[in-house]
Amino acid sequence: MQTEDRGEDEENLIRLAQAGNVAAFGRLYDRHVATIYRYTYSKTTSHTVAEDLTSETFLRAFRAIARRPRDTLNFAAWVITIARNVVIDHHRSGWSRLAVVTDELEPQIDESAGPEQTTLTAMTNATLRSALDQLPADHRECLILRFYVGLSISETAAVMQRTVGAIKQLQWRATNRLRRLVV
Repeated sequence: MQTEDRGEDEENLIRLAQAGNVAAFGRLYDRHVATIYRYTYSKTTSHTVAEDLTSETFLRAFRAIARRPRDTLNFAAWVITIARNVVIDHHRSGWSRLAVVTDELEPQIDESAGPEQTTLTAMTNATLRSALDQLPADHRECLILRFYVGLSISETAAVMQRTVGAIKQLQWRATNRLRRLVV
């Protein structure tokens, strides 16, 4: 499917979902669930919590989609914004400090990778996460949205409520700072 056709198809799905068509919302869910899961996982590092937060994000989106103006809805940016709020609510609730998550007790291991590759991947991930944690919050958020979640510059701008030019500059600064921390 061409990108232009997909965009028109998505606009149609949004209109149908706003009119109460559950199947249309289900198709939007299918298109965006992996992106939202990657985002929530990047903020929690727990598969179980990320799944719960992803579910909560789409539940809130489903309840609110009929109230959104039809001509201005960028679904990807809108649902990421909801996910950001869900993650913030999760951290504020204190539940994240009280929950014992089985993912953290028994890390998932890729059985197909050898022990050397598993160790290198774990070390790389730990180094990158440590470096990301040292970045200012807006730099970290920009990099996560752009490279981990996979949003475009314009979608990132919409989520972060900034201009496209501001996101380009922020991304440039963040990647340079991250490079200096990792090297």
